[in-house]
Amino acid sequence: MARKSEDGRLLEGARVLVVEDEIWIALDLEAAFLDVGAQVVGPCATLEAALVAAKNEALALAVLDIRLGTKTTERVIDLLNERGIPFFFYSGQTLPDDMRKKSNGAVVVAKPATQQDIVGTAAGVLIASNLPPSPL
Repeated sequence: MARKSEDGRLLEGARVLVVEDEIWIALDLEAAFLDVGAQVVGPCATLEAALVAAKNEALALAVLDIRLGTKTTERVIDLLNERGIPFFFYSGQTLPDDMRKKSNGAVVVAKPATQQDIVGTAAGVLIASNLPPSPL
């Protein structure tokens, strides 16, 4: 159970898209976000459901598995990038090079991780997405 920390307060009310095809992991992610007051969109277990949500839902953030069955979430990345929605990966797999290039340095959290790690990463991604670009 994630505790209500500073990270949790940052996520309170945030709409978080969860894209994960393993039911127990999806439920754990959902619980982690609900415990800190976030609103969960999904979990989406199929690429088709993830694409609909990424295109149509109001989102603050997304957490993506790299693969859903035999398909990658690359098309979801494209939609999130078009909409300016920050995301990170939670996966037991290595990010393919083509997805890495599209991900603009997105964080990859290796499975398994604690709920606190997931919530902390989500808060960090939200903070980073709201920072002004650093000067060159």
